[in-house]
Amino acid sequence: MSITGSNGWAGWWGRLFGRAGARHATQQRTQRHDGFVAEAVAPAAMAAGGDTDADAEARLHSGLYALALHPALDGGAACHGALLEATRQALLSRDWSARQLPRRPQLLPQLIQTVNDPESSARATAAIIGQDPVLTGNLLRIANSPAFRMQERPVDSLQRAITLVGTEGIRQIISAVLVQPVMHLQCSEFPQFSTIIWEHALLSSRAAADHARTVSQQDPFAAQWLGLTQGLGAALVMKQLLQEAQTLQVPLDYPTAEALLRQWTLPVAQRVAAAWELPAPVHEALQASNTNSGLPRTLRFARAAAAASLLARHGHIGKSQGLAWLEQLPGTPPHALLWIWRRLHGRPVETLADEHDGDA
Repeated sequence: MSITGSNGWAGWWGRLFGRAGARHATQQRTQRHDGFVAEAVAPAAMAAGGDTDADAEARLHSGLYALALHPALDGGAACHGALLEATRQALLSRDWSARQLPRRPQLLPQLIQTVNDPESSARATAAIIGQDPVLTGNLLRIANSPAFRMQERPVDSLQRAITLVGTEGIRQIISAVLVQPVMHLQCSEFPQFSTIIWEHALLSSRAAADHARTVSQQDPFAAQWLGLTQGLGAALVMKQLLQEAQTLQVPLDYPTAEALLRQWTLPVAQRVAAAWELPAPVHEALQASNTNSGLPRTLRFARAAAAASLLARHGHIGKSQGLAWLEQLPGTPPHALLWIWRRLHGRPVETLADEHDGDA
């Protein structure tokens, strides 16, 4: 059954993140460090009595896919077996050489070279983009996006962007500028897919760089590329699914799309990282089976944090509830989590008392 009406859609969100459960999670925050909540019990995990961090992470990703694949939300429907298998086989057998992937951005080698040069400044890095008016316009647009905008006044010049975000920030934005053109995908069945996946990649990139700097003590530049390439991986999975659905002459469905995105986003992202010759730590982290340390943990956290941020931005959970869910993920100290969360939203979460936790 397709849940496209307002009541069905709201009911689905209510079951996923329940308002009452959100209140209960808030009440369970009992241990504080420097004024920050350090412990919370995720509502669904409490109800299920299961692994809280795995449950919180899974539900945040479910929410992300619901946003990206809306309005084709199927309640209880099964995957389309033939379409699922055909897409899996196509992804397994595909030639993942550089010729079969989106073309590597021409300016990417120059960007990597400047990042590896300790004498390189933000202005020198920005000069990579400044020669191209189109790329400069894209840079300013991304600098004004929710992931990077740091104040009310718009960023209206390259010089101002450099002043506000500094060398590392401008490198993050340039990386996003280079990746964005290859992530665009037309999909009439899931019209929001490209927009949501791009927003998630951008927020993941920002959260990963911050987490690498403050928590895992890893290279922020490599971390931000983890956020971007996982988004590109999702776009390529959807592109393959569209091709197989057209070949089989069957309609796309939500369960099949979600299952493929869950299983194949990171493996495809790793192929992209290798083909584009991104820094070795990027594809090593995407390949890692242990996600509890280093860059793999940073990627895991960043994807969940970006999903929570998007769900809050779209009004499906309150910001305080999003923070409560992220508290369930292991390995991020409370003060670092709060700082990253504030950076994703541009203002302290404590000021958001008027947010409606769990509203759908």
